[in-house]
Amino acid sequence: MKILHTADLHLGAKNIKLPLDKQTEIRNEQNLLITRLFDKAYQNEYDVILICGDLFHAKNIQSKIVNNFFKAVENFSRPVLYVKGNHDEKFDFSVTIPDNFIILDENNPTYKLEDVMFFGHISPNTIDKYYNKNLKNILLLHGDIKNKTSSDFVDINMYTSKFHFDYIALGHTHSFEKFNFAGVVAAYPGSLFSNGFDETGEKGYIEITLEENLKVNFVSYPGRRYVIANCDITNLINYNEIIDKIQSELKKIGSKDDLARVILYGYYTEESEKYIHSIEQVLKEQFYYFELIDNTKLKIDFEKIKNEDLSFKAEFLLLVEKGEQDEELKNKISQLGIEALRGDDISI
Repeated sequence: MKILHTADLHLGAKNIKLPLDKQTEIRNEQNLLITRLFDKAYQNEYDVILICGDLFHAKNIQSKIVNNFFKAVENFSRPVLYVKGNHDEKFDFSVTIPDNFIILDENNPTYKLEDVMFFGHISPNTIDKYYNKNLKNILLLHGDIKNKTSSDFVDINMYTSKFHFDYIALGHTHSFEKFNFAGVVAAYPGSLFSNGFDETGEKGYIEITLEENLKVNFVSYPGRRYVIANCDITNLINYNEIIDKIQSELKKIGSKDDLARVILYGYYTEESEKYIHSIEQVLKEQFYYFELIDNTKLKIDFEKIKNEDLSFKAEFLLLVEKGEQDEELKNKISQLGIEALRGDDISI
């Protein structure tokens, strides 16, 4: 049996920090990618698709998005098994859905396909009523299996201590992770799409081949990605050197179609050509979306300033030296004061 396992689609989610035209464009692209995913699953002869929660991001989703998804499900024609996630609690699933979209819950706990029994996110007591060791058994769960303090914590040991599953399909974590519980493979496919800079990295789904031996493979899926580059500009003086460094770091992790964030760090001198606005304008033209965060600090030659004649900065440093603070605090006050006198952003 060939199975596609996905989760956390969060259809309808949007990054409100993006311009409205890009929010709309990304949602339309995701609709197209959903259609292509189900078409690809049909063409590649997947027997069933598992979706482990957080299908829709909120209660009120554009009808265009909902209709597009269920049309893709209908065209797949084979079973699509679903367990609800924490973001789906308020979504009204009483809307007309295709017959092949099957919600697994306490009211409909199992689905049998050939010699495989699929169990929804249900209690172990309910599983006990239907469990058959002569079948292959797959469990679908949505929740955090790692953090016991999480409100979405799921104690996977409640299931693995009582039953042997051939695979446990997970949802909730937005990056791919695979675990082994006493010989039982459990995995998060991660989210299919990135919806913010807190969701960087490769996105995709899991392909499961269930024969005599279980095979679990992560499959990367195309789409715009959020990428973050950290750039140390220490010792870079020239404006062009800084741009070249940023471009070099971004080239390692992304492409012009991605949404890029660059975080500058390190130290610059008074001679540095650090024209932040100009850098942003140049790089905005090179990426689908670009933003720059400047965490650099001014490297101050305090001894040079102290020797300046008729200088407010020199007078300020002399006053700080006469203070009763310890050396660490004096250094901090000196740094912030010089930055303020220069008109720089304060590096607090």
